[in-house]
Amino acid sequence: IAEAKWSKVKVITVWLAASDYPTLLGSSDLGVSLHTSSYGLDLPMKVVDMFGCELPVCAIGFSCLDELVKDGVNGRVFSNAEELADQLKELFDSFPRESQQLSSLAANARLCDWNSWWNEHALPLFLSVVSRPH
Repeated sequence: IAEAKWSKVKVITVWLAASDYPTLLGSSDLGVSLHTSSYGLDLPMKVVDMFGCELPVCAIGFSCLDELVKDGVNGRVFSNAEELADQLKELFDSFPRESQQLSSLAANARLCDWNSWWNEHALPLFLSVVSRPH
């Protein structure tokens, strides 16, 4: 960022206390995740944080992202900067009026609570391993 020669852009980074992080997410309309997985196996915890604050997300796609982000349901998935720009324009086209599509994504992000995801995805896996004969 320091080497960029931008004439009309200023980037300011801040350090947040841990207690301020959910407040920041909760006051946002949309999250953006640029996380990619080098092994295609890890999911971006920032997206889980965003869903925990009922925040829909635009996330760069990779092999297992669809386990978390359902494109057009609780967020949008993009593969390059142009697609992200198109999604942002589409989602905020009516700003400051409420966007029906963004509201729908946010409502579905609300349904992504930790307990439901654990019970649906992780718990059956753990139970199958524990119940195997040794």
